[in-house]
Amino acid sequence: MTTVDGVDVWMVSPDGSHVNFTNPQKDTATIIASYCAFGITLTVPIFLGPCLYTAYFIRQQWHIEHYMKIPACILTLASGVLTFICLHKGVLGVHVWEMSLDDAIWKKKFILVTILVVTPGTALARLGLCTFYCRLAPMLWYLYFIYATAILIVLTFLGAWFGLLFACKPVEAAWNLRLSTGAECIDSYPLHILHAGVGSGADLILIFVTFYNTIPLQLSWKTKVVPVAFFSTGLLTLGAAVARLAILITGLKNPDTTFVLAQGTVCLILETSFVIIFGSLPNFRKFIEHFMPRVFENSQSLMDRRISCDQGPGPEALVLSTIGGTPMNGEKPASENSNYHSSSEALIVP
Repeated sequence: MTTVDGVDVWMVSPDGSHVNFTNPQKDTATIIASYCAFGITLTVPIFLGPCLYTAYFIRQQWHIEHYMKIPACILTLASGVLTFICLHKGVLGVHVWEMSLDDAIWKKKFILVTILVVTPGTALARLGLCTFYCRLAPMLWYLYFIYATAILIVLTFLGAWFGLLFACKPVEAAWNLRLSTGAECIDSYPLHILHAGVGSGADLILIFVTFYNTIPLQLSWKTKVVPVAFFSTGLLTLGAAVARLAILITGLKNPDTTFVLAQGTVCLILETSFVIIFGSLPNFRKFIEHFMPRVFENSQSLMDRRISCDQGPGPEALVLSTIGGTPMNGEKPASENSNYHSSSEALIVP
């Protein structure tokens, strides 16, 4: 701690440049990304609400992932609100040497609280996605991949969450910079990198195994477009996770870790929001189809005609299912003797 122009600060500017505490320089990209993250968190209930309604009332298939999505959504919304409070306070996108010590403590506390709030939401959202993927195919190797990914997510979450909360002794020194001088603290920055790296790896594994399971299905490519497009939306989640990892790695040499962690936290909020939205898309589409059937009526008729031309009137055309597992010709699904993996095709886009 030191004093600059009569103001107590945590550290001086590394390059010795003059700082303006009244009107500090702000990183515009961080501020814009923070507003985007806050806005996207507000859309999470818009997708999740119809998803839960469809699962409970329309499909009448309530699974464990739906229990996971509800607290994940609440925690994501809470993290978005905390981000908005930081924006209103004017501490995001500002280096710690351009603010008073009190503001620096306030910023560090809110960033830590936001991370501790959104991290369990991220874990719950990803675990919900894993439970959904477990129903896609009965292959043992596929299930082993999903189980291993879920275990990795849980262990990393527990290690990162408790490691960040109890990084210092006394605990308050983790955010109270006035106590950090005489406190015993571990370097918690690698925990952020570990969490981001595992998140990126988990997303990559889930996308890979699902594409690997989808591509060999005995369907025409026109029919595969829907599930492939659905799984492709998971690339948004992977992109946010990789961006957070890149920000944290490139910020290793940055003396202002709070500035880097603020950017990483924004990416984490986006990452969690995308996971929940991605997992809600199948039932969200079913919700729209149920209440506004004309939206899909024309596209469905066109798809039926194309498949009829490709497959002909033979029995193979009877098992092709649209989203929701509804046969495209309106008849009952194929019997158990069908060569198709009925469980995979019925759940590929439920």
